[in-house]
Amino acid sequence: MKNLTKIQKVTLLFIILYVVWEIAVQIWARSLPSGDPVIRADLIFIYPVLLIMIIISIVQLIISGKKKNV
Repeated sequence: MKNLTKIQKVTLLFIILYVVWEIAVQIWARSLPSGDPVIRADLIFIYPVLLIMIIISIVQLIISGKKKNV
């Protein structure tokens, strides 16, 4: 297995933290009364950051794969 870059390690950390956060929010949402709406404004910030980090990590993987083939 090849070494991960710092960006890729941070991306993995962000994904793990997002999963933990999502589980916590789901538990919190279940504790609310049934008529209360759950408005997830946090996702406006979380999704773009995750998407950008994932795209950067994939591009790094593709570039490092092409350099090894050359």
